[in-house]
Amino acid sequence: MLCAHCGTECHSDFKFCRGCGADLTAPGATREASASAPPPAVSYAPPPVAAYAPPPPGAYPPPAWPGAAPAAYPGYPQAVYYAAPQAAAQAHHMQQTLMHNLRGRIQSLASTEELEGFSLKDMFSEVFKRRSANELEDYILVGTDRTTPPLELVETGWPKPWLFFRLLAALILAYAGLTALFMGTGNTNCVPGMMFLGSFAVPIATLVLFFELNTPRNVSLHVVGKLFLMGAVISLAVALLGYAIPIFQVSEMEAGIVEEVAKLLTVVLVMRSFRYKYILNGILFGATVGAGFAAFETAGYALNQGFLAGLIPGVVQGGGLSAAAMQEGVSQMLSILLLRGILAPLGHVAWTAISAGAFWRVKGDKPFAVSMLFDHRFLRAFLIPVALHAIWDAPVQLPFFGNDILTGLVTWYVVFGLVQQGLHQVKDEQQAHLQSTLATVEATLQVTGAATA
Repeated sequence: MLCAHCGTECHSDFKFCRGCGADLTAPGATREASASAPPPAVSYAPPPVAAYAPPPPGAYPPPAWPGAAPAAYPGYPQAVYYAAPQAAAQAHHMQQTLMHNLRGRIQSLASTEELEGFSLKDMFSEVFKRRSANELEDYILVGTDRTTPPLELVETGWPKPWLFFRLLAALILAYAGLTALFMGTGNTNCVPGMMFLGSFAVPIATLVLFFELNTPRNVSLHVVGKLFLMGAVISLAVALLGYAIPIFQVSEMEAGIVEEVAKLLTVVLVMRSFRYKYILNGILFGATVGAGFAAFETAGYALNQGFLAGLIPGVVQGGGLSAAAMQEGVSQMLSILLLRGILAPLGHVAWTAISAGAFWRVKGDKPFAVSMLFDHRFLRAFLIPVALHAIWDAPVQLPFFGNDILTGLVTWYVVFGLVQQGLHQVKDEQQAHLQSTLATVEATLQVTGAATA
C-alpha cells in the first residue's frame, strides 16, 4: 500500500504515512503498489534553524570561579559556564604553593626540617594492641641507672605511643562514673572528684604521650611527677607576679607573653641537671610543666566561672542552697571541663614543649647561662608559642573554634618537627659513639699486635 500524497510504501496497519505524516484512514489517501515500478525516493529536509543572536551585555551573571567563561548555545535559555582545563590545575597549584610557603616559614622560624617518614596512622598503630601486665610495668619503669637503655639500643625511628590512650580512657571512665553517680544521687561529695578528674584527665594523658615520645627513656616517672607538681605551682606563681605588672594588664592577649615566659622559666629553674641533654628531654620537661599549669588553670575556671557562678543566682535568702542551684552550678562546671578538656592537647602542654625543646637545643649538656635565652635559635622558636597563645586569646574569634584549631595544627606541626630533630640528635650520637668504639678497638688491636711482634 502506497501513500497517495508522497508514494511512500506503508503497511496496511499504519494510520499515518511514515514519509509525510498524512492520514491514511481518509478516503483516497492510499493506492495499491505497482509491481513494475518502484516507489519514488523520498527526500527529507530538516526544518531551518533560527539564527542565534548573542545575548546583550550583562544578560548573564558573572562566572562563579576564576577562569570560567560563558558559552551560550542556540535554543538554551541560559548561559552554560565552562572552566578552561588549566583553571582547576592553577587553583590547586596555588593552594599547594601557599601550603609549601607556610610550612617553609614555620620551619625557618622553628629551625626544623620537613617531616620525613611521618604518618599519624603508623604512629598510633599500636594503641589497641594487647599488652601484658609485665610489658606495662617494664614500659613504665625507665629512667633510673639500671633501667635506662644503652645508647646503641635507643630507637631513632618515629615512636609508636600507646600508654597515653589507655590512661585517658581510664580517667574518662572514672570521670563519667562519678558524674553519673552525682546525677543519680545528688550527693555533693562527688563534685570535688568530678572537678579533679575533669581538670587533670586530658593534660595528664597528653603528658604521658610526651613521656612516650622521649625515646632515650632516661627520664623516670618520679622526675615527671615531681616536675608536674612543682612546675604547676611555680609557673602559676610566676604568672600571677607577671600579671601584677601594669604593662601586662592591657588585654587578654598579654597572656601569650606572661604565661609562656612563666612556664619556660620554671622548666629552666627546676631542671638544671646535666644528665638530661637531649632535645627530647627538654620537650618532655616543657610538656610536664605545661600539663601542670593547664590542669590547675582548668580547675580554677571550673570552680569560679562554672560551679560558683552557677550557684550564686540560686542561693536561697538566708544562706540556704536550692537543689536547682546545685544542678546549675554542676552543669556549668561540666561544660567548662568538657570544652577545656577537648582543647587541652592544643594549648599549654604543647606550647611549653616547643619552648623547652628549643631551649634544650641550645643548652644541651652545658650549664645554664643567661646568654642561652638570647640565642636566635631559641628566640625564633619561642616566638611561635607566644604568638599562637596570643591568637588563641584574641578578641576576634573564627567560628567553630577556628582560632583554636588553626593554632593547634601549627603547634603540633612544630612539635613533630622538634621531635624529629631530637631523634636525629640521638642517631648522630649513636653514630659518633660507634665510630669512637671502632677507633678504640682498632687502636687496641694495633697495640696488641705491636706487643706480640
